[in-house]
Amino acid sequence: MMERTDFGRALALAAIFAIAACGGTEQTTNTPVDTGSSGKQSSSAELEAEIGGMEEAKVQSAFERTSSKLTECFTEGTKRIPFLGGDVRFALRVGKDGTARVAYLKESTLGDRETEACMLGAVRAASWPAPVGGKEGLAEGGFSFDPSADERPAVALEPDKLGKELPKAKDAIARCRSSVGGGPVKVTMYIGTNGKPLAVGLSSADDKGDQAATCIVDALREMKFPSPGSYAGKVTITTD
Repeated sequence: MMERTDFGRALALAAIFAIAACGGTEQTTNTPVDTGSSGKQSSSAELEAEIGGMEEAKVQSAFERTSSKLTECFTEGTKRIPFLGGDVRFALRVGKDGTARVAYLKESTLGDRETEACMLGAVRAASWPAPVGGKEGLAEGGFSFDPSADERPAVALEPDKLGKELPKAKDAIARCRSSVGGGPVKVTMYIGTNGKPLAVGLSSADDKGDQAATCIVDALREMKFPSPGSYAGKVTITTD
């Protein structure tokens, strides 16, 4: 039986990399990370000078160094949401000084923005390898967090189970998104037996989704949805 403090040791690993025009796959035993890095090529010398490649092994190492901090964020989140679990994938824009100038969640099904924000803080604070042949480099890395074996997972709900409240939720998301000019977002939330959201999280197609996060979370937390039944439910809403 797994203790909550041991959650990080159960994270899944599946690494896929792409650097410039080359692609490769690397896997490491007992490391809770999959990472990706990429460089863009263009006929424009100016663009080539802006975006460089990233060394795959160094990017993987950097993500591995953040794993303990991410696990701490997750473990803290389970104190509020005992059945917390899901996948996250970070997208970064790294400067020549090794700092993450941009970092956002490209994918997330955790369903708790507080935990997601903690994880983003850890990624932004980490040291990253400098890009090769450009002012900035692009990198991605993902982690999976399983709920404790001691906790019953939340009931998986299809979006249509939200009934007439689903269009209202999508409208609220769209208003928040349009206020920052962001692209599509994916919202995941846990709904209590009384129909009130216990926690809300999200990922986005671009970094502007992070700017809309507070608005989206606050708007959905004010809503009431159909009860999932005798146990909390988990639902993901995808927007165009």
